[in-house]
Amino acid sequence: MSELLPAMARAINLATRLRAISEKMKDSEAKGIIADLLLELAEVQLKLDELTSENAALKGQLHGHAKQQSERCPRCQEFGWRVTSSRPHGHLGGVVQTYTCSKCGLKEEVVVKPK
Repeated sequence: MSELLPAMARAINLATRLRAISEKMKDSEAKGIIADLLLELAEVQLKLDELTSENAALKGQLHGHAKQQSERCPRCQEFGWRVTSSRPHGHLGGVVQTYTCSKCGLKEEVVVKPK
């Protein structure tokens, strides 16, 4: 995506140079085509800016969603520490939860007592 912005800037620069050259010409058809080209490039640039903003917003939502579903790992401090399994513990309703980090692979079991 970041490669598109410089390419778009170069295309607009070339079209602008063509317009400057066409002003010296007397061919009105060429001038009209170059003017249309500049308008199309401007629309493409606006849509590209919208897509870039939307992409950044979606990446932010995805990162926020990942944070909500997991906690920071005690070893690597990355988000990815979550409960991967649980099983009953004892007769009074206790549960053993297994936490696993999806980044570094750390596993730990925690006994959760009933309330």
